[in-house]
Amino acid sequence: MTFLKFAAILFIILNLTISIILVKLFRLQKKGWNFADIAFPLFAIEFYLITDKAYYHSLLPHLFLALSILAIFIASIFLWKRKDFTYARFFKLFWRAGFLVTFLIYLAMTISLFLIKK
Repeated sequence: MTFLKFAAILFIILNLTISIILVKLFRLQKKGWNFADIAFPLFAIEFYLITDKAYYHSLLPHLFLALSILAIFIASIFLWKRKDFTYARFFKLFWRAGFLVTFLIYLAMTISLFLIKK
Protein backbone atom coordinates (compact mmCIF):
# COMPACT_ATOMS: atom_id res chain seq x y z
CA MET A 1 0.00 0.00 0.00
CA THR A 2 2.90 2.36 0.66
CA PHE A 3 4.13 1.77 -2.88
CA LEU A 4 0.72 2.78 -4.28
CA LYS A 5 0.75 6.00 -2.26
CA PHE A 6 4.22 6.82 -3.53
CA ALA A 7 3.29 5.90 -7.11
CA ALA A 8 0.12 8.01 -7.03
CA ILE A 9 2.02 11.13 -5.99
CA LEU A 10 4.88 10.38 -8.38
CA PHE A 11 2.43 9.96 -11.28
CA ILE A 12 1.04 13.46 -10.66
CA ILE A 13 4.47 15.06 -10.82
CA LEU A 14 5.78 12.96 -13.71
CA ASN A 15 2.63 13.23 -15.78
CA LEU A 16 2.52 17.01 -15.66
CA THR A 17 6.28 17.34 -16.17
CA ILE A 18 6.44 14.97 -19.12
CA SER A 19 3.43 16.51 -20.85
CA ILE A 20 4.86 20.04 -20.47
CA ILE A 21 8.23 18.90 -21.79
CA LEU A 22 6.65 17.14 -24.78
CA VAL A 23 4.60 20.21 -25.71
CA LYS A 24 7.67 22.45 -25.58
CA LEU A 25 10.00 19.94 -27.24
CA PHE A 26 7.77 19.27 -30.24
CA ARG A 27 6.43 22.87 -30.33
CA LEU A 28 2.85 21.72 -30.12
CA GLN A 29 1.65 25.19 -29.08
CA LYS A 30 1.76 26.16 -32.74
CA LYS A 31 -0.82 23.47 -33.46
CA GLY A 32 -3.05 24.64 -30.60
CA TRP A 33 -2.06 21.97 -28.10
CA ASN A 34 -1.16 22.47 -24.47
CA PHE A 35 -0.03 20.14 -21.71
CA ALA A 36 -3.62 19.22 -20.76
CA ASP A 37 -4.15 17.60 -24.16
CA ILE A 38 -1.41 15.06 -23.43
CA ALA A 39 -1.95 14.71 -19.67
CA PHE A 40 -5.68 13.89 -19.88
CA PRO A 41 -5.41 10.33 -21.26
CA LEU A 42 -2.36 9.66 -19.09
CA PHE A 43 -4.27 10.56 -15.93
CA ALA A 44 -7.14 8.30 -17.00
CA ILE A 45 -4.77 5.35 -17.52
CA GLU A 46 -2.98 6.01 -14.23
CA PHE A 47 -6.33 6.33 -12.46
CA TYR A 48 -7.25 2.87 -13.68
CA LEU A 49 -3.89 1.36 -12.69
CA ILE A 50 -3.92 2.75 -9.16
CA THR A 51 -7.58 2.09 -8.35
CA ASP A 52 -7.41 -1.42 -9.72
CA LYS A 53 -4.64 -2.29 -7.25
CA ALA A 54 -5.79 -0.23 -4.26
CA TYR A 55 -9.50 -1.05 -4.16
CA TYR A 56 -11.62 -4.14 -4.56
CA HIS A 57 -12.61 -3.01 -8.05
CA SER A 58 -11.51 -0.26 -10.40
CA LEU A 59 -13.18 3.12 -10.10
CA LEU A 60 -12.91 3.73 -13.84
CA PRO A 61 -16.72 3.56 -14.36
CA HIS A 62 -17.05 6.47 -11.94
CA LEU A 63 -14.63 8.47 -14.06
CA PHE A 64 -16.56 7.57 -17.22
CA LEU A 65 -19.79 8.64 -15.52
CA ALA A 66 -18.29 12.01 -14.54
CA LEU A 67 -16.99 12.55 -18.09
CA SER A 68 -20.38 11.59 -19.55
CA ILE A 69 -22.14 14.12 -17.33
CA LEU A 70 -19.56 16.70 -18.40
CA ALA A 71 -20.23 15.95 -22.08
CA ILE A 72 -24.00 16.32 -21.59
CA PHE A 73 -23.46 19.58 -19.72
CA ILE A 74 -21.19 21.04 -22.41
CA ALA A 75 -23.54 19.97 -25.22
CA SER A 76 -26.47 21.52 -23.36
CA ILE A 77 -24.64 24.80 -22.96
CA PHE A 78 -23.78 24.87 -26.65
CA LEU A 79 -27.35 24.15 -27.71
CA TRP A 80 -29.29 26.27 -25.23
CA LYS A 81 -27.09 29.29 -24.68
CA ARG A 82 -25.23 29.66 -27.95
CA LYS A 83 -27.68 27.95 -30.34
CA ASP A 84 -24.62 26.70 -32.22
CA PHE A 85 -22.98 23.30 -32.04
CA THR A 86 -19.78 22.38 -33.84
CA TYR A 87 -17.98 19.14 -33.15
CA ALA A 88 -14.53 20.70 -33.24
CA ARG A 89 -15.37 23.31 -30.61
CA PHE A 90 -17.26 20.76 -28.47
CA PHE A 91 -14.43 18.23 -28.60
CA LYS A 92 -11.76 20.81 -27.73
CA LEU A 93 -13.75 22.17 -24.78
CA PHE A 94 -14.62 18.64 -23.61
CA TRP A 95 -10.98 17.55 -23.82
CA ARG A 96 -9.74 20.51 -21.76
CA ALA A 97 -12.57 20.34 -19.22
CA GLY A 98 -12.15 16.55 -19.11
CA PHE A 99 -8.56 17.10 -18.05
CA LEU A 100 -9.73 19.21 -15.11
CA VAL A 101 -12.34 16.65 -14.06
CA THR A 102 -9.91 13.76 -14.40
CA PHE A 103 -7.18 15.62 -12.52
CA LEU A 104 -9.55 16.47 -9.65
CA ILE A 105 -10.84 12.89 -9.44
CA TYR A 106 -7.28 11.58 -9.55
CA LEU A 107 -6.32 14.01 -6.78
CA ALA A 108 -9.31 12.86 -4.69
CA MET A 109 -8.28 9.24 -5.27
CA THR A 110 -4.73 10.04 -4.14
CA ILE A 111 -6.01 11.71 -0.98
CA SER A 112 -8.31 8.77 -0.28
CA LEU A 113 -5.32 6.40 -0.55
CA PHE A 114 -3.72 8.20 2.38
CA LEU A 115 -6.93 7.94 4.40
CA ILE A 116 -7.25 4.16 4.02
CA LYS A 117 -6.41 2.34 7.24
CA LYS A 118 -4.43 -0.82 6.47
